[in-house]
Amino acid sequence: MQLQLICEDPSQQSHLDELAARWQLSHTDESDFALVLTAERLELRKVDEPKLGAIFVDLIGGAVGHRRKFGGGKGQAIAKAAGLNKGATPTVLDGTAGLGRDAFVLASLGCKVQMVER
Repeated sequence: MQLQLICEDPSQQSHLDELAARWQLSHTDESDFALVLTAERLELRKVDEPKLGAIFVDLIGGAVGHRRKFGGGKGQAIAKAAGLNKGATPTVLDGTAGLGRDAFVLASLGCKVQMVER
């Protein structure tokens, strides 16, 4: 896949190079999208529309982090829907993966999760 590959923190350039090699990404200045490694995170940006903001996933802070810490464990609706109970940790196919929030909760509860997004 061809994207603009941008590293905003020069000390992180080797990490971006490793990521590009692992996922077979190549740089092109002509792409409308940029994968940007900042000092804090990896982001996807639409180059010609900066007001849209970047897309990134934060599974540690914010609402997702709070849900992971205080969300009710196996009593959560998503856990019950996946068939989690005291002894079972099923393999789950998340067919609407989005940014992976539900999959992260299920994985943190012990499930093996396969994520698919169109």
